Amino acid sequence: MGLQYILGRSGSGKTYHCYQSIQKSLKKPEDHALILIVPEQFTLQTQKDFVSMQESKGMIRAEVLSFQRLAYRIFDELGGPSQRLLDEIGKGLIVQRVGEQYKEQLEVFKKSLQKPGFIKTVGTTISEFYQYNIEPEQLLGYIGDLDSTVLLQKKMQDIYILYEGFQKYIEKEYMALEQMLDQVSKKIPDSTWLENAEIWIDGFYGFTPQQYKVLYQLARKAKQVYITLTIDFQGEARKLDSHIQLIETDPFFESKKTIQKLNRMAAFYDIPIHSPVVLPQDPPYRFLGNEEFAHLEKQFLAYLPQKYIKPTKNIQLYAGSNPYIEVEQTAKKILELVREKGYRFRDIAVVTAGLGQYQKLVEALYTQYQIPHFIDQKQGIMHQPLIELVRSVLQIFIQYWSYESVFRYLKTGLLPIDSEHIFLLENYVLAHGIRGITQWRNKDWSEVRSEDELEKLQQEQIQVTKDQVLEPLLAFREKILPSGQVTVKDITVALYELLEETEVISMIKGQINEFQQKRKHLLVSEMLQSWNILMDVLEKIVEVVGLQKVSIKEYAAILDAGLEQCEMGLVPPGLDQVVVGDFRRSRLQNIRALFILGVNDGILPSMIEQQGVFSDRERLAMTSVGMEIAPDGRRRAFEEQFLIYLGLTKPSEYLHISYALGDAEGKALRPSMLITKIKSIFPKVIESNDRQNTDPFTFIGRPKTTFYHLGRAMRRGMESQKIDPLWLDTYSWFYEKPEWKDFLVRMVKGLFHTNQEAMLSNRSTNKLYGDKLYTSVSRLEKFIACPFAYFIEYGLGAQERQFYQLEAPDMGRLFHQVLDGFSKKLIRRDLDWRTIEKEQAHQLIDETMEEVAQNINYGVFLSSYRNKYLVHRLKRITKRAIWALQEHICRGLFEPLGFEIGFGENEALPPIVIDLSQGQKLILTGRIDRVDILDEDGTVYIKIIDYKSGSQDFQLVDIYYGIQLQLILYLDALLNSGSSIFHKELLPAGMFYFHIDDPMISAVQDLTDEEIQTLILKNLKLSGLVLADIDIIQKMDQSMERYSDILPVQLTKSGISKRSSVATMEEFQQLRTYMRELVQSTGEEILQGNIQIYPYKVKNQTPCEYCLYDGICQFDTLLEDNQYHILPQIEKEKIWKNIKKAEE
Repeated sequence: MGLQYILGRSGSGKTYHCYQSIQKSLKKPEDHALILIVPEQFTLQTQKDFVSMQESKGMIRAEVLSFQRLAYRIFDELGGPSQRLLDEIGKGLIVQRVGEQYKEQLEVFKKSLQKPGFIKTVGTTISEFYQYNIEPEQLLGYIGDLDSTVLLQKKMQDIYILYEGFQKYIEKEYMALEQMLDQVSKKIPDSTWLENAEIWIDGFYGFTPQQYKVLYQLARKAKQVYITLTIDFQGEARKLDSHIQLIETDPFFESKKTIQKLNRMAAFYDIPIHSPVVLPQDPPYRFLGNEEFAHLEKQFLAYLPQKYIKPTKNIQLYAGSNPYIEVEQTAKKILELVREKGYRFRDIAVVTAGLGQYQKLVEALYTQYQIPHFIDQKQGIMHQPLIELVRSVLQIFIQYWSYESVFRYLKTGLLPIDSEHIFLLENYVLAHGIRGITQWRNKDWSEVRSEDELEKLQQEQIQVTKDQVLEPLLAFREKILPSGQVTVKDITVALYELLEETEVISMIKGQINEFQQKRKHLLVSEMLQSWNILMDVLEKIVEVVGLQKVSIKEYAAILDAGLEQCEMGLVPPGLDQVVVGDFRRSRLQNIRALFILGVNDGILPSMIEQQGVFSDRERLAMTSVGMEIAPDGRRRAFEEQFLIYLGLTKPSEYLHISYALGDAEGKALRPSMLITKIKSIFPKVIESNDRQNTDPFTFIGRPKTTFYHLGRAMRRGMESQKIDPLWLDTYSWFYEKPEWKDFLVRMVKGLFHTNQEAMLSNRSTNKLYGDKLYTSVSRLEKFIACPFAYFIEYGLGAQERQFYQLEAPDMGRLFHQVLDGFSKKLIRRDLDWRTIEKEQAHQLIDETMEEVAQNINYGVFLSSYRNKYLVHRLKRITKRAIWALQEHICRGLFEPLGFEIGFGENEALPPIVIDLSQGQKLILTGRIDRVDILDEDGTVYIKIIDYKSGSQDFQLVDIYYGIQLQLILYLDALLNSGSSIFHKELLPAGMFYFHIDDPMISAVQDLTDEEIQTLILKNLKLSGLVLADIDIIQKMDQSMERYSDILPVQLTKSGISKRSSVATMEEFQQLRTYMRELVQSTGEEILQGNIQIYPYKVKNQTPCEYCLYDGICQFDTLLEDNQYHILPQIEKEKIWKNIKKAEE
């Protein structure tokens, strides 16, 4: 028996020495075991490296193990413990159940139990206590010693409750994995397999107390135990005794501390320590012939490092403008090493301390550059589709069939339902506000209200899809009821049966076969592992807590607790590939070139985060009372410097260190202190950045990436009228390749692309609109606002997704329908606007509002208390509006003729028909909110009113430009066709907007009720154009003297004020003629195929502010071909002059 240290600095060949020693022992005739013990995460790579170096084929005696696998090996020989081993999944499940059981006793962690990841954190803390041989009873003693830190005492009390509860739960049936080393250390003396064994322990720089127990027994049982440690074997370090001096800031502190503990253990148990094997370290074996790396290894940890005064060749720094450019540079350099220097991809590794930030960039760019690579990182499984499906099934019943939970379930891609059918169902659910099981089970979904055949088919498909979704879920629901009265096992069985009934298992098999055919091996591995992990977790749930009765919510928490413990470890699909890994975790051996990404402040060295439930300050307090636990943040910071040293010295030939100057959003980033340190050691280190790179040859690589850079070079060439001849040769190369020719043509077209749309062909416009252009005022206004927006909405029929929520148009519809309903009820009940009493009017408004609110947007106004309150508020506004309209009527002689008068086919009035060129016609339809008339000696004067829920003032300039067509076209429709109804001459009296509102009145002095009413009426004054006839004006407002409270008119001694909004009879006629010509020209443009991206701009207002299609048109005024259609402000007199000129 005995111990022997194998010592040396990084790169000195300690691992290689172990391999060589095992190889020599294999050649000897003895038959004793040869064992190499490494950290768990390094076992696979070590086995591969070890096998590749062996000369002999007889390797049955040699094994690569971890401490855990050593335990299994001994249990196989001597028999394991009577209890079942509890893995991380089982531990998580038990911690969750113990937490629920003792929740009311917890002070600090009671609310944290439901937080994602907390159960795993508690499990990690319990594991730490096991590893450091801390029992629950010991915690109570330590708690008493921590009298000055109340919060820490409460935390430890909570952990004591959970830890003790955990031990009680498992004491008879289970043994935690962390307890396994205690058990195996007791069995080692009885092992015949370990008799005279030689054991090498490599890759550690420290051990837990449990591992020390195993080491003690191995050293006594085996022939020899060799332990490698990274240390500078000089000066003080030569004292390999228990009195070795320990300084916490010493880079080799952990190694020296380990030697000290091992020496004390050996002295106590009388285990001989043989003279150490000290490997060459000046320079270390790995860096023979590479003085730059030898200097880096020797000086990196030095307190006052010596400078390397020569320019570096093998060590380079690179500053990328952003992470994308930084990663792309590594891709170029990797290809350069492979092509020009004979490297294999497997000789190269890429590491970063921020793998989460860089992983997607690396995958995307390395794929483009056709660099075979493997991301060496374990992945959590919560995002896997299968796991998401199972968790969302449970959430459906926890969240009472919420939209989010149902469609999380449906969109996993593992159900045999067409995605288009799922989207149809989703649109229906959102539009109708389907929530809760009652609405999902409602049979009325199949009711078809539309006359459109396509919509009928869609409605039928929605019903089929709903039933397809509903039936298996309802069957599952029946199996798990009543809640809280079924066992964990019952729910688990029901869940598995659901996977069978919904054909999820078949879908998974089908996807695996598809991925195998496409040689997507990583995806195959992910799907297989996610299925196996889920089955393992479900089995563990049944095994550990299967007989407990739980609610579905409790079951979901148990399942999550198990799944949180699980990770997927992927196996490299090939041999010759670049390994991309975590700077701290990845095991790298025989690496010739290393690229380190993201060497930025806060990433490497990293920000030290809290581990477990205790902060660093709390850990210091705990160690101060004698607890031996895992290192605190300060100690981990020193350890990280040591890990950086190990990482930097992994490659034997080439080191490339890079950092980003800014993130993806352009925010500045600072380089790490590591960059400063490298520069201080190598003042003439090669440093470059992407702005210095002007050599086009560096952009020539794989065809796909070269093509991308060719496009950029050609774009720059177009702007500067200069292009490097190399890019012209590159263009010719692609042109001669048939497989690239189409891409090249498209690229050239893209270079000359303008963000504008060409005119549609006659064939296209005929398909879209036909010979008769059926349109409305709002559609024409949309075209005038922007032809492209009109084309998207009315040509292609794009529609915004409907949601079951209140929108501004809903309130407008409600106001219109209530006013219309109120007006028609007055007629049916033989009531009059002028004589109806206030209370009676209010009662009628309330009644109408309730009726209308039920029918708008599937009853959304009554769907919540908030919306019901809004209805109450809208009643008040409507009552105020109707009061104002009553005042308008009572103050004049005009009488309401009708409400919601339509013009079009099958309407009260015929449509406006305008002849277009080539025999085409424009057919204009619409609906007039209200028409008032005055019959004067056989001549009927007409006043039209359009209700607006939003503020909209009449502007003559808006009519002139076609922005507001509604009033004049409605008036024109009535004047053109109304004579056939009245059999009398019809003349315009006015056209107005009425703003539906309940204005707030502010005043600097007290006002009487009458004065307040007058001010409100003025605020609700009609906005529009009035016939310039004082007699007609006064018959609209008989109360008017100089100013009108209800009309946009003022009178002076000489007549009508210039500030009034009036027009003569001739001007009304000219305006109608002008508007018809404008509509005609607009119709011509539509049918000629104008879909130009050309929004108007009046002052600072544009239709783009509220446009739904800006993501389609990509309108950008920075582009030369994207400019606004500027509509200048014109004086009223000039407008009338232009209108008159147009008529002539």
